[in-house]
Amino acid sequence: MILREATADDLSPLLALCRKVWTQLAIPFDTSLDRFRALQPHGFRIVVLYDSPPASGGAADLVAALTAHPVETDRGPGFEIKSFVVDQDRPDRVELLDALSLYSCNIALSGGRHVVLSRRDKRIPGTVYGRDLLDMETQDHDAYILQIGDAQAIIERIFQRRPEWRTSL
Repeated sequence: MILREATADDLSPLLALCRKVWTQLAIPFDTSLDRFRALQPHGFRIVVLYDSPPASGGAADLVAALTAHPVETDRGPGFEIKSFVVDQDRPDRVELLDALSLYSCNIALSGGRHVVLSRRDKRIPGTVYGRDLLDMETQDHDAYILQIGDAQAIIERIFQRRPEWRTSL
């Protein structure tokens, strides 16, 4: 796995991944390269996860990504996850989600942001990853589901599932 913050070179593969995942999940969204380019000057962080390059050579495939931005909450400084996409053809989706979450929570904590927020539009089929695997508090609102968690607690939850990562990452 290769995890890093996105660069300009990652934006085209990111657009392709988003479109692929949204098609896989029948989500009626679309976006553009210009929209991704416009996010970073507004404080958004984009984290990308590539598969390891094949032994035979060639480029690694972008298989998961996360976009988030800083927010102030009544619980303190945090970040809100705006999109979390993982190639649905992958059998290791939870592992990829865990890796992205661990990396992103570490970035957030290094910036003094300990609250993690995620909203999901109720009309769109979604995941229960935050609630069921990260133990995030879930609030049901009229149009969306809000999940709230503590970055350090999320990291510990991931390490409980993946103790081998505690020393390898």
